[in-house]
Amino acid sequence: MKFLKSAPTLDFYFDLWEKSLEGTVKSSTERSVLDSYRRITAFTPPGWKRSLGRMRLRDIDKEMILSLKKSLSESYNSSTANLTLSLLKRILNEALEDGLIERNPCSGVKTLRRCGPSARETIHRALTRKETRKFLGSAENSFYFDLYRFLLCSGLRCGEAGAVMMSDISTHTIRVRRTVTRTVHGYDIGEDAKTGSGRRDIPLTEELKEICAGRILKNRTLFHSEDNIPDLDGRLFSSPRGGLLIPSNVDQDIRRICLRSGIEPFTAHAFRDTFATRSIEGGMNPKTLQEILGHSSYAITMTLYAHVMPSTKAKEMGKIRFLK
Repeated sequence: MKFLKSAPTLDFYFDLWEKSLEGTVKSSTERSVLDSYRRITAFTPPGWKRSLGRMRLRDIDKEMILSLKKSLSESYNSSTANLTLSLLKRILNEALEDGLIERNPCSGVKTLRRCGPSARETIHRALTRKETRKFLGSAENSFYFDLYRFLLCSGLRCGEAGAVMMSDISTHTIRVRRTVTRTVHGYDIGEDAKTGSGRRDIPLTEELKEICAGRILKNRTLFHSEDNIPDLDGRLFSSPRGGLLIPSNVDQDIRRICLRSGIEPFTAHAFRDTFATRSIEGGMNPKTLQEILGHSSYAITMTLYAHVMPSTKAKEMGKIRFLK
């Protein structure tokens, strides 16, 4: 990289480095990089009046890195803290190769040990049948009511549902090819789903047919106008004003419904977990479930939902008489 000055600050160098990434990484990766860097540049080393971002590269030392590590460990989980430290190390490695520093002060700084419960014990929560009935009963007047039923019956991620076009719905399947993603400029519909395996066809069950038909009819009523009303542009689900479906707004609506109905709050992802749990309980082959969920490997499906298997296995074995 070419520099406008010989002793750049971390902020100055990062701006050049970040521009070199444009067009080479996904928007979601670019957003993650910016989020991590904001945590770095906001930190002020002890005894200094300038933030780390305003420090000259050659003035950053290992003590500052260790102080940053301690600060991150007190404010964020280990995964977020390690991701932030990893980004700083990567940036400073580039500065080392450019000859701007003599050594990388991040060298030798160990990552934080992972602690706390696993994702399966926290993020992945399936609703009980009673919770599901109670939630849907309280959500009938919500704009997102059809979306909630669609997620429960399809296993799609909220972002994937927000990118389903009405043309993706055929007689027998729903084509999943895109997803709503958050970019550095806001939200947009990506050309591809989350992973290669995320591009899949979901069987159109009778429940899904009823939901989709009703939603299409409502869309024609809500968003067909000759004047100043946003066009839905062929999407099955949208925001109340016809814009993109934003997962965080959906989660806020879910939280309001939960608080009103006395249900422990959850996020839209719980509908996907509920779909998976009910599917396993109903005897669905885990390999089939993997393909419907769009997981890249069978191991991911089993890691997330193996806890449902014991009672299901006992129930299935109980139906068999081996000595008769």
